Amino acid sequence: MRNYNQCESGLIYNEFSVILIQTFTSAGIEIPLNSETNFFIKKDDDGHFDDQLFTHSDKVINRYRLKGFNICIDIDGNAPARLWGHVHVRAAVFFNKTVEISYRIIVSPTGRINGTKFCQTDVPFNTDQLIAVAGIVQHVEHWVYNNKKKGQEIDGSLKVVSISDLHIDEESHVYTTTVKTKGVTFDEVQKRYRYFFDKQRQKDSRKSKESKEFEYGWHNYIFLDIWESIGHEGRIRFDQMREDQVIEHIEQCHKAELVGLMSLYPEEWPYRMDSSFEDICGKNIAIDTDDLVLANENMSLVIGTYGNRGKEAPTDWKKHLARRDRYHVSWPEYLVLVEILLAKKHTINYVLNKYIFNSRQAIKDNSHPESKDGQQGFTIINDKILDMIEQNARLSISLSDVILQLDSVRYLRYMSHKHMYHETSRRLRIDADEQQLKDITERVDKSLTNANNIADLKEANSTKNILLFISIASLFGVLLEGNGEAPVFSMISKEFGVFTAVVLVIITSIGIYFSMKIMIRVIIHYLRKKHGRRKSQ
Repeated sequence: MRNYNQCESGLIYNEFSVILIQTFTSAGIEIPLNSETNFFIKKDDDGHFDDQLFTHSDKVINRYRLKGFNICIDIDGNAPARLWGHVHVRAAVFFNKTVEISYRIIVSPTGRINGTKFCQTDVPFNTDQLIAVAGIVQHVEHWVYNNKKKGQEIDGSLKVVSISDLHIDEESHVYTTTVKTKGVTFDEVQKRYRYFFDKQRQKDSRKSKESKEFEYGWHNYIFLDIWESIGHEGRIRFDQMREDQVIEHIEQCHKAELVGLMSLYPEEWPYRMDSSFEDICGKNIAIDTDDLVLANENMSLVIGTYGNRGKEAPTDWKKHLARRDRYHVSWPEYLVLVEILLAKKHTINYVLNKYIFNSRQAIKDNSHPESKDGQQGFTIINDKILDMIEQNARLSISLSDVILQLDSVRYLRYMSHKHMYHETSRRLRIDADEQQLKDITERVDKSLTNANNIADLKEANSTKNILLFISIASLFGVLLEGNGEAPVFSMISKEFGVFTAVVLVIITSIGIYFSMKIMIRVIIHYLRKKHGRRKSQ
């Protein structure tokens, strides 16, 4: 099957923003705002649209500016290029649980906007070069032959990334002077910024492996904003076309190229099928003729040409877009919506994985190593399972509260934003995540209940044995009643012999021994449980 009406020439990106969003959730989130860190982190009350977008006054997002760093990306391949400059870093914190750190690579011709330092390139980028930069937080599908390994590699790197002017070390401590950056990867940079906020690993460093808190990895998302200066290779001239004509041409004649971009598949995009466009990129989320907004689970792409309308338009968009030094993107309001949806999606998946972790711990901690009946045993009193059932219930309630607050569409002021919120949520498959969480929680709750019932049966069985042994001991006591004599023993001795009577006494004594042993274990377990509850209080 061949592509139809697809341009042989590709797009050219003269100016653009690459927002790399790192999202993580942890019980150990702390905001280290103090006199020692005020050079590195500051509250960011300006430069965003939160208050203008929503009707409610409750603050859902707390924003911070962090000290950034310099980057240099050398791109190999068929068309070598270089990007270098300063990366701005921002943090958005939701309910002191979920954090989104965005690494903002803003490219302008001079590397400066209104005196603020950003990034620049030595040549206007094509799609392959843009993929190489966007893919520094993702795996880029690029097949190469590795001569050293004498084999193929799927993730053949197209770029070399160098970090400098970094002020946070490998322990996530910050310094007014720069730290060593030789060999530091972008993944390492992300790790350092995460643990500047997430103190859970530090708290768990002295704990045993079994008692450490659940830790969930971070999720990377790419937000690409292509400015109105977008160009075209070959004979087509965007500067001679109307804004709506430019968007129509890109959407209709560059589907294969956009599929390659949004699947991070460089150089091979001429062979991508334009019929896969809606599966990979989706329909245009924007409702304007001069905007193209696409989204999937890994990336959002915004291409806006409305800035070319100028002063003749009802709104002077050129004047508005001249403040990218403050907002970093063309549509800051859409970036806010994406941030909220990513926080919602990540929180759901965090709870899902923590739910499973809690349940596995409950079963694991209740496993009895001394079980000899051929199946995994349980302790006599199944407190841990009951505790985990309670924990999971509290977790579900907490999640419901967070989801309701993050479901900000109810509080959005403007109808166009509500439309974009719904469409982006659908492209991020958040409904599918919520359904999966519901299915898993029901399955896990059922499993925990079954495990609890099994433990109850085993406990009842142990109690039955104790009662049996006590009955035997009581019966033995009755049989031996007498004034210093054992009448039944004497009778058995006379009838069957002394040896038989002694054997019966020994069997009964063994029964008493094991019943006492089990009773002692029950008492010890009860005391430990009581001590543990006092300690937790």
